[in-house]
Amino acid sequence: MKRLIPIVIGMLSTVVAMAQEAQDSTVNIIARWNAGEKYAYEYSQKEIKIVNGDTTEVSYTNAIHIYEILEETETSYKVSVSYKDEYSSDPVNNLLSDLLTERYGDPKVIFTTNQYGTLQSIDNIQELSDQIVSIIDDMVKILINVNEETPMEQVDMVKEQLKTMFSNHDTIMQIFAEDIGRVLYFHGCGMKLDQEYTGQIQVPSIYPGVDQLFPADVTIWADSEFTDEYSTVCRSYTTVSNEEFKNVIGKTVINNLKTQAAAAGLSEEDLQAALLEVEKTVQSLECSMEEYSTAEIHNVTGWPLNVWYDKDAVINVEDQNQLQSTSWTLKMIIPSDEE
Repeated sequence: MKRLIPIVIGMLSTVVAMAQEAQDSTVNIIARWNAGEKYAYEYSQKEIKIVNGDTTEVSYTNAIHIYEILEETETSYKVSVSYKDEYSSDPVNNLLSDLLTERYGDPKVIFTTNQYGTLQSIDNIQELSDQIVSIIDDMVKILINVNEETPMEQVDMVKEQLKTMFSNHDTIMQIFAEDIGRVLYFHGCGMKLDQEYTGQIQVPSIYPGVDQLFPADVTIWADSEFTDEYSTVCRSYTTVSNEEFKNVIGKTVINNLKTQAAAAGLSEEDLQAALLEVEKTVQSLECSMEEYSTAEIHNVTGWPLNVWYDKDAVINVEDQNQLQSTSWTLKMIIPSDEE
């Protein structure tokens, strides 16, 4: 919930159907879930940025996420994830979380997946949207620290922009879908050890404000060296090409520029000149994105015991080199019967 940026909606489990058959390898069957199952996880995330070799910590987040299977059928699941004890080094994220918790209690997302754990819908998305919109006024007052020198028209404009953004269901989907996806990887899969399964998925940007998903190539496999009768260790490698990266970044920057130009009353001639400069800059970029993940999945229950994930995005423009990296871990702590 903490990261208000785009996240994965196409889950890795969807690519299994595209796999090639292996000749001689063992198949590990990872179990399906059962209604009433409930597990708690310790979540830890760190984001860093490296510019021309200089590293600074961007942010870190810690929280407890509790997942529960509410309903199950042969073709679908209804699942909830709730958030407790959230803390972020980003004061804006902390403020948003604190205001929501104070007014509505611990946030809870209810969602539906297909039988393979692929996200189909967030069932309480309107409720989540309404809750966030309802605390915008209080959040902006605290952030802007309104005083006599603050033009009220600017304050009102910020409020309306945020309310419009969080009224959009796509924005709400982007906020929560990553947390949903963390427990769904490889669920219900029958995987041949060391056989590579390849396909294409949609992945989020690592940059705030980039709402469009990136087309990506993904390879997943079950590692025989660390797999046994107790658990299956599943790995993935995902890449976004330079051209796909530039295409998404370019569209985002252009859309943002058009919105800002309209608000500022920029003339059509000035807007076209600015768009031309943006297009030139985007075309000069050299960029890429890579994701790596390792998940230890309990064979009997189908739930992850541990997950490790890293995403790196690189942008080179003129004489500047920038690497932004996100890493997180998800560790099962105890079955959460008392929650």
